[in-house]
Amino acid sequence: MSFEGFIFSEKTSLLNDQEYNHAIKLLSCIDLIIQERDQISNIKSGSKKILLPDEGWHPNSQPTFEIDGSTKNAQTSYTLLAKGDRDIIRKLRLYGQAFTGYQLATLSFAENRPWLSRKLPSNWDEILSLLAGRPDQSVFDYVSVATALPKELRIRPPKKFGEIGWLYDGVIINDDVYSYLERICLMYENGLIGHLKEKQRVSKTLKIIEIGGGFGGLAYYLIDIFDEKVNYSIIDIPESLAFSSIYLSILFPRLFNKIMTRYDNSLLKNISQLNFLPNFMSSEIELNDEPVDLIINTLSLSEMSDDQINDYCKLISYLIGNSGIFFEQNHQSNNSGPGGFLPKYFKNLKKCQSKILPNSYPHRRGNANFWVNSTYTG
Repeated sequence: MSFEGFIFSEKTSLLNDQEYNHAIKLLSCIDLIIQERDQISNIKSGSKKILLPDEGWHPNSQPTFEIDGSTKNAQTSYTLLAKGDRDIIRKLRLYGQAFTGYQLATLSFAENRPWLSRKLPSNWDEILSLLAGRPDQSVFDYVSVATALPKELRIRPPKKFGEIGWLYDGVIINDDVYSYLERICLMYENGLIGHLKEKQRVSKTLKIIEIGGGFGGLAYYLIDIFDEKVNYSIIDIPESLAFSSIYLSILFPRLFNKIMTRYDNSLLKNISQLNFLPNFMSSEIELNDEPVDLIINTLSLSEMSDDQINDYCKLISYLIGNSGIFFEQNHQSNNSGPGGFLPKYFKNLKKCQSKILPNSYPHRRGNANFWVNSTYTG
């Protein structure tokens, strides 16, 4: 791969009128969903521990040091996006540090910077030109891992929503992109990609659910790898769905997509589509036919309360039945965390290993695992 310089946000943030109007409609829908969630939690006081954002996403959480002592967190990012400002929407990727722990706008780990609580200046690319030096380690790691993978798995982020990074052979590379390549590599080396492709040959359409889909990054790459022949659902708090629904529905205009304001049984039909399901509706999911092929959680179970983790484990166990797989990669947390609950509900089919990834795995993002129900038949 050859180095081609750095690509700035103005080159990757075109948002036409149709796309912008679509994003505004989605934000309006999310606002109504949040109002409904709050009404439900007030009526059913015992449900607050499950329905409302908690731990890392709690409104009072303080993941960064702010000079003025103010509280800034993931809710701050949602509030910015919810304003409907066209420049914020078209550069949505620069406001997504809550999902990856990396502040793309400053090319640095989020813990080292104040939270982005205001719209970036219009001349931000000029500031970036002073910050963007030689390629960082993630670029070299990406090149090393990508060249060891089959060509169809060498992920390429879309030149959309303000994606920035170092450019190698037309591929934008930054720390976020490499983190997703790491997960694709783990899925490939440990047999999951091949397993799913075999399933796809039989069923034609894969059924995948991601719990805590972030801004939609991993979903984008998996939908692309499987040629859009997936029924892909993201279950998340509404504040997060605001990001992923805009990102994915605009990038995959050919896929039928919807934010569910009311649950219906089309969620898990054997058809290619995108579904965005608010977390407080997850208990209403019913299996139409076969179990879900794959359920994913990366780095967010460890950001939840024990009550929420326990609730999701029950749901995952039900949805994967005796043939689906649960892929997760999480650090242990201060509470019981994923490590305290997963063995109670599943057996560990595989602790992921890698001969391709550098020494940063699993230290930075935690161990990745495949889990199944005890009745798993393959």
